[in-house]
Amino acid sequence: MNNTDIEVARPAAAHERIVALDALRVIAAFIVLVQHFRLVFELHWPDWLRKGVFDSKAAVMLFFVLSGYVLALSLGGKAPSFTAYFKFGVRRVFRLYPVYWMALLLALVVLWSVQQHGAGQVTGLPAWFLDGKGMQWEQWFLQSTLIAPGMKSDFALPTVWTLMTEAKVSMIFPLLAWAILRSPGWLAGALVAGLVLGSAWLDQHVVGTAAFLGMFALGTLLCRVPSAVWNRLNQAAWWGLLLLGFGLYAAISWRYVMPSIWLGYYLCGLGSLIFIAGTIHWPLMRTALTRLQKLLRVDLSYSIYILHYPILVALKKLCGPVIQSSPCLAFILAFGVTVGLGLLLHFTIEKPAIQLGRHLTRSRPTSFV
Repeated sequence: MNNTDIEVARPAAAHERIVALDALRVIAAFIVLVQHFRLVFELHWPDWLRKGVFDSKAAVMLFFVLSGYVLALSLGGKAPSFTAYFKFGVRRVFRLYPVYWMALLLALVVLWSVQQHGAGQVTGLPAWFLDGKGMQWEQWFLQSTLIAPGMKSDFALPTVWTLMTEAKVSMIFPLLAWAILRSPGWLAGALVAGLVLGSAWLDQHVVGTAAFLGMFALGTLLCRVPSAVWNRLNQAAWWGLLLLGFGLYAAISWRYVMPSIWLGYYLCGLGSLIFIAGTIHWPLMRTALTRLQKLLRVDLSYSIYILHYPILVALKKLCGPVIQSSPCLAFILAFGVTVGLGLLLHFTIEKPAIQLGRHLTRSRPTSFV
């Protein structure tokens, strides 16, 4: 088989795969919300509730690896072209920006109120805007772009750095995916290994965003693994693989005592890869996550991830002393408001925007006269 015959490995149950992956995303977003709740309300939790699989940075690595897999599937290993690149870019803009702009507007209102009246100051997870003076409109404009030079990742939304990474990686992802999916296996593996092993060098000599390319590359490489490989694994093998995945995933919590923090990040990335593979190919795991997502009905992972911070700050400002005395009530209220607003934006903005992006980039049959 030559390299032009390579096809992206697609699971047989494509619909279940998508639903199960939605559930995996929601779980990761929920972990981020929980950990940011702890920081905003300055709660002291035991280590086991803050580290390992509950580490919010680990959830972000899972997002990156999963994005690499899903985006590569959507591209299908097609050769880069201006048309394909343009369509990919349009779909990513309509996917990322509309809900993000709503979250940014909410953050502007909440943080401005905190800046003006003082109540609700956040010391555990601060926003750089609160340390400045005035509205700082230039930086708010830069925030709206996600990719403009001079944009500060800690200005208004602590989670925005991940969107900045996604947006910047999207600019070269079609080329990266094509190189991994269409190259001979040894060359694709070498390319991914180079990005992973060279992450520290890329961080120091290029830009921090480039150091995360290996995360997306890991997800893309997963597309090349034939389903037959996973089908050979029995239940015992899957359970063993899952335990290995937990161990690798949890390693991120010890990144600061490792020779390089990138070692911790990419061990977590490998653990994420195992979770994703199990979600797609292990019937037991896929079925459980599919049932969970069918209960949820709607994929709110993105809304939960990007909206929760301004909501937490607003709750701390409006009823901080009362909520501080009852963390359980505070969390239920924060989660309920986040999900409620997420549902509203999903049906009024997110879903219509995604559908519009698909409509604008849909291939139309050529008519001949």
